[in-house]
Formats: sequence, C-alpha cells, structure tokens
Amino acid sequence: MSTQAQSTQIQQLSLYAAAAATCADRYAKAFYPMIRDADEKMVCCVHGAEDMEHYISAAEVLRGLGVDLGSVVDRPISERGLYGADVLETTASWPERAAFSAVFERALLAQLRELARSTCAPIAKMAGSAVAREERHAAHGLELLRKACGVEEGRAQAQHAVRRIWPVALAAIEEGGPRQAFADAMRDELGALGLAVPE
Repeated sequence: MSTQAQSTQIQQLSLYAAAAATCADRYAKAFYPMIRDADEKMVCCVHGAEDMEHYISAAEVLRGLGVDLGSVVDRPISERGLYGADVLETTASWPERAAFSAVFERALLAQLRELARSTCAPIAKMAGSAVAREERHAAHGLELLRKACGVEEGRAQAQHAVRRIWPVALAAIEEGGPRQAFADAMRDELGALGLAVPE
C-alpha cells in the first residue's frame, strides 16, 4: 500500500472511530432515557456497548499505526472532527432516534465495508469484524422508521430528522463512489417509506 493510500485509510478509520464513539454517547445519553419498553431499552444498551467496542478496537488499530486518538470520548460531539455533528447533540423525537440509526449508522456501515477491503490487514480485520453489528443497528433503525412513518405526524417528524442528519451522514463516508452508492441506496430505502433525501 502506498503511503498516501494508507494515510487516507487512517483518516477514514479515525473518522469512523469518532463516529462510533458518538453513537455510543447518543445511545446512553439521548435514546435510553426516551425509552419506556424494556426490550427496546435492552437493544439500546447492546447497540451502544457494541459501538463503544468498535471505537476501542479502531483506536487500538490506529495506535499500532502511529495515531493516538487521545481524548475523543471526552470531547463534545461538535469537537470530534465530524462535519455538522452538532445536530447530533440533541434528539427531539422518537422518529429522530430512528433516523439516526437508519441514516447515520447506515453511513458508518458503508464506510466500514470500504475499510474492510483495505490492503492494510489490521484495518481490514477491524472493519470486517464490525460490519455485521452495524448492519443490525441500521436495520433496526430502518424498522423503527418504518413504524414511525405509519402515521402522518410520525412521517413529518421523520422527514425533518432525515434532513437534519443527512449532511453529517454523507460527511462520514469517503467521497466519490462510496458516497454516491450510499446516497442512491438511501433514496430507494427511504423513498419506499414516503421520505425524501436532500439533493
């Protein structure tokens, strides 16, 4: 692997790590207090723990490549290097929680799949091991979003949430083909729910 290619993949993994830590933060601080159903509380705990584990694994790989993430988990979300992430600081509705996983975590899944093809073995192994979990997170979010869109008020809240989260989701993915493929897939999946994504 060329020095430039490795530098790019290190940057992408660093971004993913910050995003995974942010997901864990949101599950614990924003989503869990909103939930009244015991089963959904369990899902929230499991997914949050898995995201923190992904952060820890990514940070360990990065340390082996000479990159120290430092105190990412101690920083405010807006200071973790995620473009537009200040919108993730608050969650105003349950459809917004659903959109978080259906859109933002789906973006992280797209980035993980790219990293899993890395020729840098430690990066590929870490990313590949996290894909199945991130698939479950995104699928659960999409199912919650589908339920929310079953009523007009829920659909309106979901549409607002998608508009808010869309820019930071796009920013979490490598530019070019991966980002375009994600956008196309989201237009199809969300369009089936009566939702539109920004151009």
